[in-house]
Amino acid sequence: MNYTEQQLSLLKESNKKLYLDDLNIKNIIFVYCPPKVGSTTLVSSIRLSATNKFKVLHIHDEIMLEVLTGITNVTVNQIIEYNKYIGRNVWVFDIYRSPIERKISEFFDKLASFHFNNTEENLLNYDIRRLIVRFNNIFQHIAVGDHYMQKYVKIDPKPLVFNFEKKYLMQNVQGITYIKLRLKDSKEWCQILNKILGTQITIVNDYETEKSKLSELYKKFKNYYKIPNNYLNLINNCPYLNYFYSAKEKEEYINTWKNKQDMKHYNGYSDNEYEIYKNICIENKWHTDIQLNHYMDEGCNCKPCSKKRNNVITNIRSGKYDSLIHKNKITHNEAVIEYKKIRIKILKEQINNHNAQIQTALLQQKSSKMGIINNIFGNFV
Repeated sequence: MNYTEQQLSLLKESNKKLYLDDLNIKNIIFVYCPPKVGSTTLVSSIRLSATNKFKVLHIHDEIMLEVLTGITNVTVNQIIEYNKYIGRNVWVFDIYRSPIERKISEFFDKLASFHFNNTEENLLNYDIRRLIVRFNNIFQHIAVGDHYMQKYVKIDPKPLVFNFEKKYLMQNVQGITYIKLRLKDSKEWCQILNKILGTQITIVNDYETEKSKLSELYKKFKNYYKIPNNYLNLINNCPYLNYFYSAKEKEEYINTWKNKQDMKHYNGYSDNEYEIYKNICIENKWHTDIQLNHYMDEGCNCKPCSKKRNNVITNIRSGKYDSLIHKNKITHNEAVIEYKKIRIKILKEQINNHNAQIQTALLQQKSSKMGIINNIFGNFV
């Protein structure tokens, strides 16, 4: 691939902003996929299990790239290709999630800051029917598209069918390895990732909507929601569902929602109406939708973070997962504080042991002196 001097300069600066300028980095994993498909779980799992082997970056799109780093005029694909160009091993992951669940999850992810411009605490008091009406109005416009099909342009042509036996797709294009997973197979990701990456990866469920402040409202919504019949027909004809699910899997999925179907036809917002709705929501936004530091493992390789990571993964593998997942986030500042506390505790124990040894020696010395004195004066008795 040929780059101009200007392009090389931009890409080099982008790598610097993404903390990819360390020459010791040999293996990079880009989790480049839409939001709310299980990507945070994938990122945290690889970081927790193999931060010493892989640098992991999590990017949804160029908007996220700009908000997090200030990078403009460079695409995510260009950054991926550049890192291969400079000699690194590069893996790119995308995940497919069933469409209705993905829509509900993405709707709730922006429920407070975008759709209703309110606090999460106040939203807990909303009538669930109000949320359902809003969701149905924008149903056709949220959580659409697929990165593997639309963004991974280097893979051309795509395989005719998904590999339902292996439960993933993997293609190497110009030295870059592209992988497509399915969230429905997450219980098997451990074995799949072990094959692909050649190292043991333990899966930890991270940043699930059901564990957020809106968890009860989210569960209530899923329990009450009935999909309009015309929307279920749209899902039934979705090209991505028909590609990534086998005929049997699709039938089971559609039948599940048929049991929760509203036989009425629903007219949601048109494209023009949704644009107006979206612009109003953007004007009213009171904080960014892109959340920072929400991973269980932020990926820092310093000694305190590495030590905490080893302790956490050991406990998770021994079955202590549930009590650890939210209480043991591996962030640099917290890991350093914990590391210092442990070091201070060890130092105090060492000092106490040393003092105890001195006291014992002094007592032994005193006892020895008293023995000599007793022997001397005992002769005069």
